[in-house]
Amino acid sequence: MFDKFMRLHVILIEYFTYIDISIMITVMDDLDMHDIENNHLDEENHQFGYTDSEFLHNEENQSETKDMNDIGNDHYDEENHQFRSGDSEILDNDGNQLEIQVQSDNVAAEYGSCKEFIGAGGSLFWIPVVEPGWIPTLGSIFKDIKDAIKWYKGYALRSGFDIRKSTERKKSGITTSKYFICNRGGLPNTSILDTISDDHNKQLRNSNCKRTNCKAFVAFKAIPHSSKVYLWRFEQQHNHKLINQDCMHLSRAKRQLSVVDQAFIHKLSSAKVGATTAYRLMCVIKGGCEFVDGLEIDWKNFTRDINCHIGGTDANLLITKLQNRKENVTNFTYEYRCDKKQLNALFWADDTSKQNYELVGDVVSFDATYRTNRYCMVFVPFTGIDNHKRCVTFGAGLLCREDTNSYIWLLRSFLKCFGKAPIMVVTDQDPAMKKAIEIVFPYTKHRFCMWHITSKLPLKVSWETMNESDFKADFNSIVWDSKIVVNDFEMRWDALMVKYKLQDNKWMKDMFDLRSSWIPAYFKDVPMSGLMRTTSRSESENSAFNRVSHHGYTLNNFMNAFESVMETQRNNQIKFDFDTSTIIPIIKTPLEDMEKHASMVYTRTIFLMVQREILHSLVSCSQKSVTSGVVSDICIVKHKRTNISMKKVVVEKKEKVDIDSEWNFNTSEGDFEVEFNREDLTVKCSCMLFERFGIFCRHIFCILKIYDIQEIPSRYILKRWRRDIIPTTVLKRTFRYSDSSGNVEKVAYKAFSMLDQCLSSLSNDDKKLEEFMQKLEVFMTDIGEQGSDKVLVTKEDHIDKLYGATTNPEVVDVENPPMVKNKGSGTGKRLKSALEKATIQGNKQSRSCKTCGVKGHNSRKCLTLLNKSKVQSA
Repeated sequence: MFDKFMRLHVILIEYFTYIDISIMITVMDDLDMHDIENNHLDEENHQFGYTDSEFLHNEENQSETKDMNDIGNDHYDEENHQFRSGDSEILDNDGNQLEIQVQSDNVAAEYGSCKEFIGAGGSLFWIPVVEPGWIPTLGSIFKDIKDAIKWYKGYALRSGFDIRKSTERKKSGITTSKYFICNRGGLPNTSILDTISDDHNKQLRNSNCKRTNCKAFVAFKAIPHSSKVYLWRFEQQHNHKLINQDCMHLSRAKRQLSVVDQAFIHKLSSAKVGATTAYRLMCVIKGGCEFVDGLEIDWKNFTRDINCHIGGTDANLLITKLQNRKENVTNFTYEYRCDKKQLNALFWADDTSKQNYELVGDVVSFDATYRTNRYCMVFVPFTGIDNHKRCVTFGAGLLCREDTNSYIWLLRSFLKCFGKAPIMVVTDQDPAMKKAIEIVFPYTKHRFCMWHITSKLPLKVSWETMNESDFKADFNSIVWDSKIVVNDFEMRWDALMVKYKLQDNKWMKDMFDLRSSWIPAYFKDVPMSGLMRTTSRSESENSAFNRVSHHGYTLNNFMNAFESVMETQRNNQIKFDFDTSTIIPIIKTPLEDMEKHASMVYTRTIFLMVQREILHSLVSCSQKSVTSGVVSDICIVKHKRTNISMKKVVVEKKEKVDIDSEWNFNTSEGDFEVEFNREDLTVKCSCMLFERFGIFCRHIFCILKIYDIQEIPSRYILKRWRRDIIPTTVLKRTFRYSDSSGNVEKVAYKAFSMLDQCLSSLSNDDKKLEEFMQKLEVFMTDIGEQGSDKVLVTKEDHIDKLYGATTNPEVVDVENPPMVKNKGSGTGKRLKSALEKATIQGNKQSRSCKTCGVKGHNSRKCLTLLNKSKVQSA
């Protein structure tokens, strides 16, 4: 039962190959990939050169093969482009010969049967034993030369030998005859020297020579005034054993990769899965290595062939691909810049990215990452936060250099694409970024990453100050406090410097001068400034891209990896939208109407945060005093610490609240002023949580409860936090496909999924599974016959189809970028501080001494062993 199941799975994979024909026309097992001999034809004397005479002559059988050296009675009329009547002995001109209908080779067949004979002089020879329908007959007619080649390849497979091209005769550009010989024909090279070398003293490397001077061949000849050909000459005797059935998958013909295998390798590369792992996966899928076309080395060679074929047209291919995408995909944008025809910078964004930016593009973070491609181009993704508080990518760029001009071009391309600048941008302290942002986004608030600054603290102050005092806690209480005002910060900073005697510390002075670019107190008036205080979002996105990219990738491979990450990211957005619409939240407070209303308008992630504030408004906050005005009341809310933790309540209800350090709102004790307008229901709190994060704080909820407000006023429900702001159809829209073949490819995947479902449904019914397999084999035979009329393409054309553009255009407008080294790209020349060196050394795993067990030395330098030796010697 299991064997039939796996056999059907193999057929399923092979069926997908033929489904995929409409996308990528099936590639012929290109005989030119084999070693084609230099079989030259002397047109003047109508005979083969010396190389062919080795294959087509032998002294014992000269009389039987003499007609192969010249055309004999078969004369060609140059004027009328036709043969004269010399072939009547083979081909019946009355049309009585039967035209061969080549059978499909999609179904499994028995290979490698042969009979052994003893020839003259005691030499052995072998004759294949094949099915009656495959026995060659002189004069058999084929509809064209491609059909004849397909027949002979099928015959060779069933016989157990490989073939390769030999001589092809042409007259006035028209093929008149064509020869194919056994792959083991010809004499082996017995030279022990490399004749290519100038000094002729270099020995040849070891090679597996398989030449036995086999005489088996076939010749096809054209029929005048027709595309048909007939079997003209044929020799079936081999002077070597044929390949048996168990080893047939190791033959050259069977080692040619199918279209599906090639596409499989190409697609897995976008997930950073190499050819070796892809081969092993396919072996598992098909149930064994014998069912997989090609060996592991053949799969690796295909990756090599792709890289070699792309070669110097990598950048031009990518630009062509993006142009095709722009013409075929709605609202896709890309910009690029060249320096002396070499690609220097690139930016791109699609329609989904634009809609994301329109809705949640108020705060953007971008940070450069390295080692994503072989040209050392810097990858710069633009990252924001979506309505589920998850990372979302708005667009991306590739830069050759990290200088101000490059960043200015990138930001201008960003601005041209999206039409507006963000409210705030978060980056590290790169001076080139800072200057570019000031020029391109003059009205955008630029914030430095707080983590990058605070992480340098151990390097800028003494070890005693950091570890033997309360400096670190005091420093963080000032820097990370979101409710502190500017004056209080400056006073507490001065006091901190005096307390720890850091008034003369240059780095501390520099950071204080830059305080308006990183301290939260200076961003209180910036809407949604609390969304990001660090570039951790960019670091997280960079990590996701680095997991699927490699420093040896071509630009096109990197683009495929980028598209894979984008599809995963958007699928996660769909998943969170689905959870929001299907999961019913648990009401945890007496303010049921308020909670229910919040759960109906907010996404699930944001609702849990709002629910947390509602809960604390009941247990942690109370109204201390109120001052009534004409239309507004000024309420003082006292916030106190409680022993009831959110974590305890959440665990009891088996709920999970995702709260990271950036979103851990201030819960310190104190009094907060809440201004409430009784007429238009406007409200404002001195903690400014709504201004920083876009949701009500616990102090406001405390006042709303007192004034019996049952719902959150609509003006305070920001669109960026609402559910389903981006339709699922937009998120599912892909920009991977650059032309009309994308729809066909999706249909092919759907067909594969349907067949897989049929296989799963029938897996427990042995009889029905067998019937389904037989019907599928018949259907595959029909598809094979229909596909035989397709135009056959080369491996290069197939690679072009995989990448969606021509890899070898007549004119190359964009050349590959130069190999450059940027800061942070891993040159290894950066000077390291003593602390950094000590940290690296400390992280290394040291070996223990086998004698005493102490780390830091080995037995040869062990003092215990040395002392013991001295004692014994004394």
